[in-house]
Amino acid sequence: MKYPAVNRDLVAGRLPLGLVVSLFLLGAATLSAQESVGSHEYRADGETTIETVDGLRVITLRDNVFVRQNAVELTGNVAVLEYNLDNQLQKVTLTGAPARFQQESENPSAAMSGYSDTINYFAGQDSIVEFIGTASFTQPGTSLLCAQIRHVIETGATSGRACSGSLSPQTN
Repeated sequence: MKYPAVNRDLVAGRLPLGLVVSLFLLGAATLSAQESVGSHEYRADGETTIETVDGLRVITLRDNVFVRQNAVELTGNVAVLEYNLDNQLQKVTLTGAPARFQQESENPSAAMSGYSDTINYFAGQDSIVEFIGTASFTQPGTSLLCAQIRHVIETGATSGRACSGSLSPQTN
């Protein structure tokens, strides 16, 4: 008995419908996962420049800058966004008078905010926000005024230098 050497559907440029649907669903799932993990947007009223520096893609935004990475929003005068070779956001450095940080939460009483002369936001699995120069940071139960503040978003760990602040009772 002879068997055909090729699949006639593939030779004719047609793929079986089941294969087409499977490829479409796989691509849609991959795209959705990529968007949700690192979804972000940015805008500025002034000049925007894009260049490659030391293997990083660097985007500089000027004048009335807005940057959003998932639930984190940053605003200020100038933002420098650094991307790795896989086009994933690594770091945002924001300056302003002042630069501002806000993280929304499904629970409005769990929202965090802060401001300082400079904000460094490190995107990734352990997202970190640093406030440098005349820094203020407010999270549920804590308000800080410091020269410098560092906050790890996922763990809630916060440290500061030259600080004063207040604590209020928290309800769990």
